[in-house]
Amino acid sequence: MQLINKPASLITLIYILAAGFPLYSQAPEFDFLKKENQLKEYFTAMYLSDNDNSTDSLNNLILSVFGQELDKPESFFYNWSSLNMIGQVKSDDGKVIIYSWYVKTQKGKYNYYGFIQYNHGSQKKPDILSWKLQDKSKTLKNPETLSLDNENWLGCVYFKCFDMTYRGEIFYTLLGYNFNNDYSDKKYIEVLRFDKQDKPVFEGDFRMEFQNVKRVILEYSSQLVASVRWDPKLQMIVMDHLAPFEAMFSGNYRFYGPDGSFDGFRFQKGSFILEKDVDARNN
Repeated sequence: MQLINKPASLITLIYILAAGFPLYSQAPEFDFLKKENQLKEYFTAMYLSDNDNSTDSLNNLILSVFGQELDKPESFFYNWSSLNMIGQVKSDDGKVIIYSWYVKTQKGKYNYYGFIQYNHGSQKKPDILSWKLQDKSKTLKNPETLSLDNENWLGCVYFKCFDMTYRGEIFYTLLGYNFNNDYSDKKYIEVLRFDKQDKPVFEGDFRMEFQNVKRVILEYSSQLVASVRWDPKLQMIVMDHLAPFEAMFSGNYRFYGPDGSFDGFRFQKGSFILEKDVDARNN
């Protein structure tokens, strides 16, 4: 009798253990691993390419293969860890993942690409939505003031995501960088929200000195580095204060850089409030 019951008990135990995890976690990872290795080869070849046609062909393959995989709900629970040459950020609540990367042309121009995945459901009952990001940076006028979405995206590579909450709504706050041109770089402070139809909207409320904007764009000399970061001790976004090298260069951002002081944004009641001259020195 014991020999008969042991296999039955084992089957029962496996069933009980499996029931404690989302269905998607049971999907075989081998297929995703094969696609991950394939994508890694495409990305590596693309970044080594010295021909725009070859670069575009490889990027189109990446968009096709990666897009098809990310449309599969199971992919939300797969860790694309070897794709370390692109931006991968995940929200604190584990419900949002954003992949982003850039493609550089032989003339030194940069184009940006990416995908958003969003778990509209819960951990036990996932409901995964995905969107392709379409970079419209070159056609957007005064992007600081615009409400944008996945089809009208201010392209960049995201390097940080953290959650802010007010009245039950989550503001997925993103930090990104953009290689603007040979003379200046940009860093963005962006907010991702989901509307009533669960569609992504890029729009925040940033209270500046003289105006309110929907995102913050910092532009500075490409020969320098400007920092933007989340400071957990201060509980605020801290950034280098940018200033022209000389007064005569005011408004010409290729001649801007950090002046040694810091500014910050503190989240209050759904808005980010600018604070000047923040003491952000490391102890």
